[in-house]
Amino acid sequence: MAVDRHPERLALAERFGALPLYAEESGLPERVRRLTDGGTRYALDTTASPSLVNDALRALRPTGRLGLVARLHTPLPLEPGTLDRGRGIRHICEGDAVPGLLIPRLTALWQAGLFPFDQLIRTYPLADVDEAERDCEAGRVVKPVLLPERRKR
Repeated sequence: MAVDRHPERLALAERFGALPLYAEESGLPERVRRLTDGGTRYALDTTASPSLVNDALRALRPTGRLGLVARLHTPLPLEPGTLDRGRGIRHICEGDAVPGLLIPRLTALWQAGLFPFDQLIRTYPLADVDEAERDCEAGRVVKPVLLPERRKR
């Protein structure tokens, strides 16, 4: 499942096989629990939006785990009942991976056509950081990648 507030990104997620769910839909956690026969085992939040984090927690089954990958810029108030029944939440720093192991694996998956990250990113010169942020906020890009200017020798 993919939850987003941008129809363009939901269409992309659906193209890759995800069930698209609109983030602003009322009753989202209940719908997820119905579709997953009691809730998801895992959820991943990339928004740092307190309301979406709480929705994700409510959509978990007992003992489910939520991973947060976005940097929090504001306090994260958790609503009562979101961490009951053994549910857990964890911030994931830089993928919690060993780059020397993960990058070759991801590269092999991409080469096999199983990880189309190249369809999820858009590159921007570092000088266009503001445009990259606007495009991401507007849903025009999933993952903006900033490229430093190359020095001339």
